[in-house]
Amino acid sequence: MKKYLKSILISLTIVVAIGSYYVQLAWASKNDVSFKIETISGNKEEIENHILQASYQSGNINRWLYISKNGSTNRMNQSFLGNLVVPHEPLLFQKFIQEHRNFMRGKFWYPSMYFEDEARLMYTAFQDKGRKMDQENHLTLQIDILDKNTNDSSSFEINTPVLEGYDWINVNNVYVESGKIKILASAGYLKGGNELHIYTFNENTRELEHDLMIAKLESEDIGMSIIRLFNDPNIIQNEKYYLYMVEKYGDKTKGSKSEFISRQIYLYNNLTNEVKEWIIPAELKSNLESMVLYGADIFIPVHSAKSLVLNRYNIEKNQWEKPISFEYPSIVNDEEEPFFKLTEGKLYLVNRTSNGHLLFISDVHTGESLYQGKIIVENRENLDTDYSLYIGEIYSTY
Repeated sequence: MKKYLKSILISLTIVVAIGSYYVQLAWASKNDVSFKIETISGNKEEIENHILQASYQSGNINRWLYISKNGSTNRMNQSFLGNLVVPHEPLLFQKFIQEHRNFMRGKFWYPSMYFEDEARLMYTAFQDKGRKMDQENHLTLQIDILDKNTNDSSSFEINTPVLEGYDWINVNNVYVESGKIKILASAGYLKGGNELHIYTFNENTRELEHDLMIAKLESEDIGMSIIRLFNDPNIIQNEKYYLYMVEKYGDKTKGSKSEFISRQIYLYNNLTNEVKEWIIPAELKSNLESMVLYGADIFIPVHSAKSLVLNRYNIEKNQWEKPISFEYPSIVNDEEEPFFKLTEGKLYLVNRTSNGHLLFISDVHTGESLYQGKIIVENRENLDTDYSLYIGEIYSTY
C-alpha cells in the first residue's frame, strides 16, 4: 500500500506542476507585450536575418524576449517538457541543437568553448575534478569534433600539466589553424591567485605541443588582482589576437574603495605566439572598461548624451585611425549608455529615448549609416506605462 501511495503522490505532484505551469503560461500569454522592429530609413535587408535579445521588466514581471522585424517571441512560451529538455537555450545554439542534437547532448552552451568552420564543429572542455585538481599533476582536456558533412563525430582527451593546485579552470577561446588547436584558458589557484594560459595541441598526433603562460598573479597577503579579457565571449570566431588587462589593488579598508596599484594591458598574437604590452592614451583611460577587440582593431567607445565616438587602433598598422562619430537622438538618462555591438563589420546600436528605443546600423570603418529603425509596441493595451526594456545581445540567424 505504501508503494502505491508513493506512486500516487509522485503522480499528483507532476500533474500539479504541469497544471501550474500551463496556468502561468496562459496568464502570461494573455498579458503578453509584443514588440517589433519598424524601419525608419535605410536598407531593410540589414535586419532581415537579425534578432535582438531583450529583457522586459514591469513590476514583478521579468521576461526574456527575442525581437525581430516580424514581432517578438516570449521565451516562456514553449512546452513544459521542452523547458525541461532544453531550458532556454541561447539563440546562438538553437541551430546546433536542431541540426546536431546527438553531438550537442550534455555540452555547455558557452560560445568560448567552441570552434566552427564550413566543415567542422569543435567543442573543448576541461574535465571537472573539483578539489581533486590539487592532488594530481595534470588536467584532462576533452576535444569533441563533428564532421558537418557526414555528421560523424570523434572525441579524444589530452593531459595538460599542472604545476599548482587549481580551484577552477575555464576555456576562454578556441583557435584552430594549420592543424594546431590553441586553447586560451583562465585558471584560479586553490591558495589564491590566477593565470592565463595558451595550450597548443597537434590535431593530427593529438598531443600537447606547447604550454605558454601569458599572465600570472600570485596570492598576496592583502589586496586583490584581476585578469580581464576583452575579446567578445558571445561569438564563435577564430580570433587572431587576444587583448587582456592585468590589474592589482591594495587592501580595501572599511568605508573606502580598494587602492589602485598598477595596470598593464597586453596583446597576444596567435600566429606568432608573441605577447607585447599595449599602452592606452591617457585621455582614453577613463573609458577602457568599454574597450572592445574586433578583428585587428581595438575600439574604445566614448559616449555622450547625443553621440558615440569610436576611437580605433589598428594592431597591424600599429597606429590610431581617425575617430568615427555616430549621432543619435538624446537618451533619457545622461548616465545610461546605449547597447552597442561590433559584428560583421558593422556597429549595431540601440538607445532609449523619451519615445521608445531606436536601432542604428552603421559601417564600423566609415561611419556610413546603413539603417535606422524603431522598436515599437504591437499591443499597447497590455503595456505598463512604467516598464523597462533592456537589450542584451543581437544575433544573426543566417
